[in-house]
Parts: sequence; structure tokens; C-alpha cells
Amino acid sequence: MIQGPKVKWVAPVILCGALIAGSSVAIAAATWNDSEGDASVDFSAAAKPSQQDIDARKAQKPSKAEMKARKAEMQERLAARVESGEITQAEADEIREKMTERRAKLEQRKAQKPSKAEMEARKAEMQERLAARVESGEITQAEADEIREKMTERRAKLEQRKAQKP
Repeated sequence: MIQGPKVKWVAPVILCGALIAGSSVAIAAATWNDSEGDASVDFSAAAKPSQQDIDARKAQKPSKAEMKARKAEMQERLAARVESGEITQAEADEIREKMTERRAKLEQRKAQKPSKAEMEARKAEMQERLAARVESGEITQAEADEIREKMTERRAKLEQRKAQKP
């Protein structure tokens, strides 16, 4: 069988691509070290935090004054990096802009989250709709009870996932 000149280069090109990709991953992994430079960062997804860990993190949540102090410190560090020539003023401004955008997105998500009162109202409305469907004969009482049970299970799963988030 006669092979064209292009076919001869397919395997070496693929091999080089795999080699480059693998070395890039190794280099990227090697650069993820802690501030001391003596230990790699562990991104294992296997270990999920316990409820005790979650509660401890919530207790350690910084106050507004601490957050203001952190922001001021970050601004000082940015200014120092600009002075030292490590980054330009434009890059520092870009970092500040990204931080502002992230904060705005966080606030927007908080604003979109329904309150507990709204959630209770939704739950009551759903119960009323189920009762009306049973009264009209659209569904049986057993089916309505099954729907309620499924809703309770879904709520429990949601609460469990919320508790597992750091």
C-alpha cells in the first residue's frame, strides 16, 4: 500500500501534541504551590467537609470591619506592585474593576435569592394547589401525598448540598 507524504507525519504530530499537553499540565501543576513554596496545593474532590467544618467556617466568617481592612490591604499591595514595576497602573485598574464586578455579581445573586417568607408562601400555595386538584378529582389523595413526599425529599437533598458547600 502506498502512503502519501502527509500520512507519514500524522503519528509524530499527534505524539508531539500529546507530549506538549502533558508537559504543560506538569508545569502548571508544579507552579501551584503555597506561599512558602514547600507544599503543593491539594485539590482533591474526594473529601467533603463535615457539618462541623462548615459550622466552623461560618463562625470564622470575617466581619465587615475585617473585610474593609482586607480590601484596604489589597489596595496597598496593588499600589506597591505598581510602584515596584511588577504590574502597570492599567493592570492594577483592571484588577480593581474585576473585583468590583465580582462583588456586584455576588450582591445580585444575594438579591435574587428568595426570602424564607417567600419560600413559605410558595410552599403554602403549592399545598393549596394540590388540595384543589384532589377536590376536583384530577388526582387522588394518595398521589398528592406522594407529590408532597417527593417535595420533602428534594428539599432535604437541597439542604444537604447547601451544607456541603464551603
